Amino acid sequence: MMDSSKRLRRSGAAAMLLSVCAAMPVLAHDQALEPLLFTGRADTTAASDVKAQTVTLYRLPLAFHLRDVDSHAWGLRITFPVSMSSVRLEGVSSAGGFVRKLGIAAVAPGFELEIPVGARMLIRPFGEVGIGKSQESETEAIYGVGIRASAFHDVRRLHLTYGGAVAGRKTPALVGTYERYASFEAGIDAQVPLGFSLANKPARGGIYTIGRAFDGLELQRDGQPPFVLRRQLEAGVSFSTEPDLRIWKIPLRWLAAGYQFGHIVSGVRIYVAFPF
Repeated sequence: MMDSSKRLRRSGAAAMLLSVCAAMPVLAHDQALEPLLFTGRADTTAASDVKAQTVTLYRLPLAFHLRDVDSHAWGLRITFPVSMSSVRLEGVSSAGGFVRKLGIAAVAPGFELEIPVGARMLIRPFGEVGIGKSQESETEAIYGVGIRASAFHDVRRLHLTYGGAVAGRKTPALVGTYERYASFEAGIDAQVPLGFSLANKPARGGIYTIGRAFDGLELQRDGQPPFVLRRQLEAGVSFSTEPDLRIWKIPLRWLAAGYQFGHIVSGVRIYVAFPF
């Protein structure tokens, strides 16, 4: 009876996740300017000012290993990270203001090599391919390739986690053409013991910051200046345990919530894994 109950709960949770994803438009996981791709093109091409406020659950870390780095010199895993966003997009045009409220689910299956460098650093070359569709466009393939790196270091009671990523991506532009761009990201998290345990696992908490820079991330518009994103800054609070928390078999290595600052796209981001 206990096994049947557990299977029922797992099946129900999976069904809920799949139903949410099926009910929302789908785009590959990079979310720098994706809210602008899901509003009406007639609005955004005519608007002189557009801003998006988002609440995002970023990269639910669904994956499985084909080769485990714990027992081999290098590892290989298949990834299918899921991100979900609630977006409020506001704009002003010659015809007046408009507001759009959108739900966006992002799924980008791919692969990831795991290459240890010493005992505290992991380098992960990756490739991801997703399917993108807005209300007014045909379904299009979107891809990204790049490399991530992360490391940790303890300084007395302070636990530091830091890393970065460089990637090249292809995403549909606002007017139906394609744009290729590069992204550069780096972040650091600093945590200290909180003095209590969760599920018999000592808890840590702290703050983090992430900086992002983009080269070539411009969405061209007919008769209007392009939407251009050059850089963004994010900061927030984090939580973890040692060893990692788990829900079913999904490790929750790093829980965090922060705010992403930007003149076009800004909003809250929620994490269940360090993004690098």
